[in-house]
Amino acid sequence: MWRHVARPRSALGRMLRLASETSLPQRSNTYINLGKFETMGSDVGRAATGLAYLQETLQMQSAEYQAEESPIRKSAAGLGLAKTLHEVGRQHHHLGDAEEAIQHYLKAQELLQEAITLREQDGKTSKALTLARFIKSEVCSSLGVAYNDSSRPKEAEMQHQEALQLRKELVGKDHPSMAECLNNLGGLYFARGAYQKAAEHYEQALELLPPNTPFMALTLYNLGLCRASLGQFPAAETALKRALQIAERSLGPSHAQVAMIRETLKSSRRPAESKPS
Repeated sequence: MWRHVARPRSALGRMLRLASETSLPQRSNTYINLGKFETMGSDVGRAATGLAYLQETLQMQSAEYQAEESPIRKSAAGLGLAKTLHEVGRQHHHLGDAEEAIQHYLKAQELLQEAITLREQDGKTSKALTLARFIKSEVCSSLGVAYNDSSRPKEAEMQHQEALQLRKELVGKDHPSMAECLNNLGGLYFARGAYQKAAEHYEQALELLPPNTPFMALTLYNLGLCRASLGQFPAAETALKRALQIAERSLGPSHAQVAMIRETLKSSRRPAESKPS
């Protein structure tokens, strides 16, 4: 149990206390920013090129899906199309267009549900059924984040809870992929101002993640924001410093996520530097 610390012991702790009243980010972050094109950093041009390539793939897959007459083969084509729709949605989301992302996620979700329904009719748990359900959990997770970013918290929570349940059924509660669901739920509670509940979800996610990965760095960053918001400044300092160290090693010093973490620490210094406490 973390307790409130009225007088931070370190200089950075004092800075965090001041910054929590002024310039700390008001929204936590998700794994959407650490997807397939994470090495692009903030290069919008390269991201747009990747998106254009995906759009071409999407057009070809859509044509193949529409032309297929066999229900089973059409369902298989639908799985590939759903994966591409999900990736296109992620790229729109990464570029800041959550509404456009939602439209792609919903189309992917519809195709996946069609595939799941078809395969459930024979009463067997096939590899294709398991794959379709896992991909659906990924889409639900992304859709929940997009809904949250679009100020639709009820729809966001429904999607995150469905993703969490699907993952539990498919891989078990202790699988590393559960961390994404827990982190996203943490972000939802953070946005509501339920910082303690958010912190608990981030800590659960950290227990499942492989060490020294970008995902661990981002989750530690989120935990640091929670601790600062709760007034637990030494704990916030520890989490943010560790997040920065891991992010610099795993992503490189020039990556956008590293800059985000560094900027949080940098901005937290400004109030203290202008008026020492």
